Amino acid sequence: MAQISDLPNELLFNIAWFLITGHISDVRALLHLCRVSRQFCGIAQPALYTCVRMAVPVEGPLKPLKLFFRTIIERPPLAQKTRKLALLDDWGVLAMLPNLQHLHYTAEIGPPHALVRRLHELRVLNPTFLSKLKTFHLNKQWEDGPVDIHDYIPFMEYPSFEKFSSENDVPDTPDEPYAINTLTRTAADLAWWSGAFYTMRRLLDACPRLTAFELIIPDESRYAWHFDRAHQPVVTPRELVKALLDTHRQNLKSLTLDFHHIYDLSDPNLQDEIEDLEDCNYTYPSFRGFKSLSHMSIEFEKLNKASHLPASLETLNLRFCRFDDLNTALLSDLVYLKYTWCPIIRVITVTGMEVDEVMQTCYVSFLHENEEATLVIIKLGAGVPSRIRVELEKAGGHAATMSLLG
Repeated sequence: MAQISDLPNELLFNIAWFLITGHISDVRALLHLCRVSRQFCGIAQPALYTCVRMAVPVEGPLKPLKLFFRTIIERPPLAQKTRKLALLDDWGVLAMLPNLQHLHYTAEIGPPHALVRRLHELRVLNPTFLSKLKTFHLNKQWEDGPVDIHDYIPFMEYPSFEKFSSENDVPDTPDEPYAINTLTRTAADLAWWSGAFYTMRRLLDACPRLTAFELIIPDESRYAWHFDRAHQPVVTPRELVKALLDTHRQNLKSLTLDFHHIYDLSDPNLQDEIEDLEDCNYTYPSFRGFKSLSHMSIEFEKLNKASHLPASLETLNLRFCRFDDLNTALLSDLVYLKYTWCPIIRVITVTGMEVDEVMQTCYVSFLHENEEATLVIIKLGAGVPSRIRVELEKAGGHAATMSLLG
């Protein structure tokens, strides 16, 4: 009866390298092959060392690390094979892995700031250190609060680096994004960050080719601790947009901002600080300076004027609208946006804050002679449509065709 050991080494090497995925089942398969014979160990061990995961056993936290060091000291070529390393504690093993491309760090007992800063220091001292690193993923388990990304931004300056990402073990909430952050050369998606302006400015300077930017300040009711962020003041809408204009006015194409959990203009405490809505830190300044911005999603209340929208805009999503604030003048601005400030606008969506058992959507298509229509979609609570219909008729007059869908 034929056995696997009867196969030629070339085929066995192909089988072993097919198992280089980092998945636990494949790692175990490679480990079992290493224990079959010296022949199999010589074939499977290099594949096993491409993706290394170190857990922390109760009987000896440093045991896996010692075994790993002993092996790569005895067999230096294995250190050249390692491409991915998953650490579950603060261990300075990385300098011995010149070809490391992917680093997955699970922080269970505290923030890895000291380790990360040390990595950046070593990069300054030795330009070849982690020169092939492509991704860094942080699994933050030591607290449930937002991630302070300040110490991870320098990764974007590593020569081969492509993506930083983070995750938190936070329960999902309806209508709220997952507790993750993702940062690449061209896109920033921050749904679990809440920090100061200087951190945000540093990020924008480190990523000059961003074409998509999304920042959603998380709801504080979703987490219990925020030692990572401590008591940093949170960047304001006006500060952020001005910084984006300074750094990305030419190349930014998609922008999503949501500050409503922290800066609610109906909050009496916030109102005490506001003297002029058009010139306060809690509303957006003009977006007219953006040259390529085609897709925007922002809060309705923080947009001061339709004339502040960029001429390049194609789709606009205005969220968290209080429909009592919708009047003929505002609706008229939306209806005729295509013929005033945004000549290529195609779709405008207004979503309200009212919560009803029955939601109704008013689709309004405004035509002007034979030109392409602008579609204005207004998602309403059950008791609002009749008034909005009247206001829309005042705003659009004969140019409006409407249908209310329950």
